[in-house]
Amino acid sequence: MLGLSAISQASDTSRQQVEKALAQQMQQLITPLAKQQGWQKPQVQLQHELPGALPAQPCSQPLLVTRSGDDPSPLARQRFVLSCADASGWKVNASTLATVFVPVVFARVGLERGQGITAGDLQLQPVNIAKATRGYFNQVEQVVGLSAKRRIREGQQLTPALLTGAVLVKRGQQVVIQANQDGIQAKAVGEALANGQLGDVIRVRNLGSEKVIEAKVIEAGVVSSTFN
Repeated sequence: MLGLSAISQASDTSRQQVEKALAQQMQQLITPLAKQQGWQKPQVQLQHELPGALPAQPCSQPLLVTRSGDDPSPLARQRFVLSCADASGWKVNASTLATVFVPVVFARVGLERGQGITAGDLQLQPVNIAKATRGYFNQVEQVVGLSAKRRIREGQQLTPALLTGAVLVKRGQQVVIQANQDGIQAKAVGEALANGQLGDVIRVRNLGSEKVIEAKVIEAGVVSSTFN
């Protein structure tokens, strides 16, 4: 559910009636977007622009609200025509701007380049999602296991450009070399000569033969090669 006030059924002034009709319309626009983006508990603030002079009496029937603007984004200012179908037949033009605050992932502590990220390194803080133009993560689970591309400050919002896949093999680490050729399997111990993420091909020194080979990272501490 969005953090919008419920629509009251009590008798209102025409201004209150218009504002509630606008809020209801914006909720209908924002709810599908929130579901599509996976926003967790978004909080919505609405800023209405109404005519200086509104009808003296509220409409005795629910207002008919029609979008008059052409911007499809619910986060852009939306323009509406609100019409009353009772005997008074009044009509007003109005607009509404929605500011949506969504909890997104921040670094709870400083992170060094190449450091793997754990849940304890992270926290959620609300941001104005329209200003998160560099992207964002709205769930801690989306970030756990990734690594920092560069040093990240404590309290910095995490964006896709700051992170990379988890480093499963680190330079200088002892690794298991798996080899498979013509149905023959063998294992050896090697030393990684570079960092590697899943699927990366890195240089590895076979500690038994001292031969340097290229091998693919297939899991943490394990690389795969063929006989050469």
